[in-house]
Amino acid sequence: MFRRVGKVLVALSGGPDSVTCLLLLRDLQERLGFEVVAAHFDHQLRAESAAEMEKVRALCDRLGVHCLTGEGDVRSVAAQTRSGIEETARRMRYQFLAFIAGNERADCIATGHTRDDQAETVLMRIVRGTGVRGIRGMLPVAGVPGAEAQRLVRPLLVLTREDTLAICREAGIEPILDPSNDDLAFGRNRLRHETLATLRSANPSIDDALVGLAESAREVFAGVERQSFAVQPLERGPDGAIFDLTRVRDLPNEALMLVVEREAGFYSLPFEVNRTRVKNLRTVLGSGTGTVRFGQVWVDASCGRVRIGPELQPPEAFEPKVLNVPGTTIAGPWRVQVSTDPLAAEPGTGLAAVSLAGTKGAIRIRPLRPGDRIALHGRDAALKDVLANAKVPRWQREGLLAITDSERVLALIGGPQKLAIRAEGDDALFVRVSPARPS
Repeated sequence: MFRRVGKVLVALSGGPDSVTCLLLLRDLQERLGFEVVAAHFDHQLRAESAAEMEKVRALCDRLGVHCLTGEGDVRSVAAQTRSGIEETARRMRYQFLAFIAGNERADCIATGHTRDDQAETVLMRIVRGTGVRGIRGMLPVAGVPGAEAQRLVRPLLVLTREDTLAICREAGIEPILDPSNDDLAFGRNRLRHETLATLRSANPSIDDALVGLAESAREVFAGVERQSFAVQPLERGPDGAIFDLTRVRDLPNEALMLVVEREAGFYSLPFEVNRTRVKNLRTVLGSGTGTVRFGQVWVDASCGRVRIGPELQPPEAFEPKVLNVPGTTIAGPWRVQVSTDPLAAEPGTGLAAVSLAGTKGAIRIRPLRPGDRIALHGRDAALKDVLANAKVPRWQREGLLAITDSERVLALIGGPQKLAIRAEGDDALFVRVSPARPS
């Protein structure tokens, strides 16, 4: 937990658990070779919170520990964001801790979560509905919520609340006892004081059973993580990561969600999951076509491929434009060069060869339209069938452009997708498309 750690930031509320965490790490710092600093966040939810912050500062002065403090109006933020008080307090607290850890160049943030907290967390997740991943409870080492690149450690998961109270008494410290921990208006408190109490009447060792369940789930989940890492994208780009459909479809649900969440992190997208979305994704992967949204993460399946990434914006519409042959034409967001000689490929451009045999009227460029047809291999074919046979995924099709005469599509050109389907014929024009405006 503390290997190669030079500085530890202890999240210090002033309660018995966090004070115990500070005391034990302070006693271990010389042996393990790290420095301990503390951070306290005032949620401003109780009238006495400002006085408690001063008490925390005084304790740190007594212990010779540098203490950094901050405050935030949790109630106002919760109202503005229409979030629950508990959720908002947790989010703001971790934002503060991550900020302080970054400023202090701390290698990890330590919290005072105990074995009791672990049992409550596991039970709460079971009640709300979870898979193997959730049953693992709180991990001894994890990423900081909202700042996953930073490291969170929970060294007290082997101790109970009674242990932390005893350690504070032995040290001659009177910890802060938060009366809101007994307020049954909060869901976690109801579970702690009512649900667990009922379960203990049936099984006095229910806490041990829940903690043991978490340990077993962590062992099982290690294999799930290995499965998820075995499936890597074929390519990554600004529009998302592209995977082989079969490899993704064969993953169990837990591993599948890890893959999606990993790409959400890569593209810095908020990720939300529930059983209905997972079920819908299974249907999409089974059929090989469709889209499912997980928060701001979009999962698309098409033509044997899966795209995981941000929502794609529709291409800019523009009116059909007659091309200068030869010459350069600006058509909406595109610069179109036409030549009777082959054109060289350039980064960010698309190329096409257009047969002039049997063309009617002026040569134009325009977006694709439903019902478009093209002549290929001597046959007139629906463009949607041609694209499907060519294994062009649906997310690439919207960016395609059509080179047409007055009656039909002569060729396709893909702009940044660098895709061209060539019409047949020896007498050809060569077309190159690039963005008219720098991106």
